[in-house]
Amino acid sequence: MSAESRKISIQRLNKSFQVNGASKQVLHNINFDVDSGEFICLLGSSGCGKSTILNMISGLDKDYTGEIRIDGALRSESRAHLSYLFQEPRLLPWLTVEKNIHFALRAAKVPAAEWDDRTAHYLGMVNLSGSEKHYIHQLSGGMQHRVAIARAFSVNPDILLMDEPFGALDELTARDIRANLLELWQKDRKTVLFVTHNTLEATYLADRIFMMSANPGKIDVVAPVELSRPREYESDELFFTHKQMIKQFVGISGKPA
Repeated sequence: MSAESRKISIQRLNKSFQVNGASKQVLHNINFDVDSGEFICLLGSSGCGKSTILNMISGLDKDYTGEIRIDGALRSESRAHLSYLFQEPRLLPWLTVEKNIHFALRAAKVPAAEWDDRTAHYLGMVNLSGSEKHYIHQLSGGMQHRVAIARAFSVNPDILLMDEPFGALDELTARDIRANLLELWQKDRKTVLFVTHNTLEATYLADRIFMMSANPGKIDVVAPVELSRPREYESDELFFTHKQMIKQFVGISGKPA
């Protein structure tokens, strides 16, 4: 990975919280680089600091030591545009589907003349054409997550941060939405950091998996996923690669995946 191709570079990142008057270290010496257009999964059990890393990259959490650079610039000086998908879709219930996307486009200062075309394009990409006038309560949970993905891509972010966005969905619905996500990603090739504790999800999605242990959180293994795309859940290649990933992850975390 050349310095010119690095989208994100993290060096010597440490994070502590105050608990009952004492300092508790939650992240220890995190170091990694992410190339432009890579799909990276941060895989770890609850409490290892996966989401904390996303919060620091996003700028929501500025209380840390170490260095975060985006496109070579320090995080505090970077002008990169990031989208963040949380565990819940976080849609505005008093707005329709299209107005939720328009709201994000307005905030991103996208010219109003482009709103309708972008909305139609990305809703079509997540198989929600025709839902533009629906309110959020009229959608299933899976459809709400599709809207959130369409909204995130519509603003043309440089980096997409995703914090276990499908964790509350049943596996069949999640599989369908993951396929939608990869279809969008392969067209736009945004840089993605995706937090998960699901080894199958990570193996299906990622170019590389950063496996983390806890107390304090650290990256123990960087595992490339050497599978061609598109990937099929039923394929022997995915099955055997997933089996290898589980073995490595259990060895690190000591917990079944």
